[in-house]
Amino acid sequence: LQIRPAAGGSEAGLFAEDLFRMYEAYSARQRWRWELLSNPHDSSVKEAVVRITGADAWEVLMLESGVHRVQRVPATERSGRMHTS
Repeated sequence: LQIRPAAGGSEAGLFAEDLFRMYEAYSARQRWRWELLSNPHDSSVKEAVVRITGADAWEVLMLESGVHRVQRVPATERSGRMHTS
């Protein structure tokens, strides 16, 4: 699994961090092995590469690819404006 934020600056990094944690939690629930190959940074993910192994891991995750776009009001936004990452 590779997660890399693209356009969107720090908000894209925060979304990548959310995505990273989501996959980590899902893998734990499935009892898959989660091996971190490159460490994400403390504040936001600049790049995360993980090896996930376990029963049916490939079959479940093989179609998880592509570019994701998110619109949200991030925790760092004080005026309540929506951001696109």
